[in-house]
Amino acid sequence: MGFSDRLRAWFKGESKRSAPAKSTESASRSATKELEEFVRSREGVEAFLEPKTTIYSTTLLLVADDGEYLRRPVKSREQAGEFCGRINIPLYDAAKVGYPRRMRDYEQGQRPRKVDLSELPPWPGDDPPGVSTADGPPPPPIEREVNPDVPPVADDEGPDDPPPADGPPKDAP
Repeated sequence: MGFSDRLRAWFKGESKRSAPAKSTESASRSATKELEEFVRSREGVEAFLEPKTTIYSTTLLLVADDGEYLRRPVKSREQAGEFCGRINIPLYDAAKVGYPRRMRDYEQGQRPRKVDLSELPPWPGDDPPGVSTADGPPPPPIEREVNPDVPPVADDEGPDDPPPADGPPKDAP
């Protein structure tokens, strides 16, 4: 450790060398039990795997539907996958998908608004009780007015279409 490192550490408030990150080899059973209890006691829990950094080991972050979360160390990605598979919750890679907004809202004290089923519109095809949308047969198609002075034009030929390729029209000189 050079003088500049010591000086930098002193400015950060560290008087000695920082201790290396704890090994996750001894990820305790108590951490696993805490994760299981969190999943059992909350609804809509999703798991986010946080990669190992220079400061922290690989961690598993559980986020409930209201934004409450719990972070505990895990041994490896495989252990996290096995844990989530056993409990049947989805596992996401936090480095790829990021963190859910509800976590930040929970930190700021904002509670998510729960939507009641009575506030939702009816599902397409489902009629609310007592209301019938079938008022009889559908209306007849609208007929166009026919002007007897104008000859009908076929759909595939318009007034601006060129004459057929057989030759000039018989009316032409």
